[in-house]
Amino acid sequence: MSLAETMQRCPKCDNDLSTQHDGSTITVDIAHQGERVSEALIKMQQEVDLAKKGVALRMRLIVGSGPIREEVMLALRDLEYRGEIRDFDLEPKNPGALIISLK
Repeated sequence: MSLAETMQRCPKCDNDLSTQHDGSTITVDIAHQGERVSEALIKMQQEVDLAKKGVALRMRLIVGSGPIREEVMLALRDLEYRGEIRDFDLEPKNPGALIISLK
């Protein structure tokens, strides 16, 4: 079933479309192609915005262990506070990756 991008509720079951997901995790690397911190933050925001429109439950964000990670964590705290993401945390056993709960 195809739906208009502006629809907020499912016409079939009346559920909130923004909370529906398929349980998947999207992986995006924003730190290993020579990005500067500002470029990585822009890339992160674009990827989060795109992923929120999709059906993925989580995003695995590869940020490395340097200044990009620190700035991304600050930006994600802001997104969490504003309710744009549910939460985030460092990936267990890999401090260079963050797991973001989108829905």
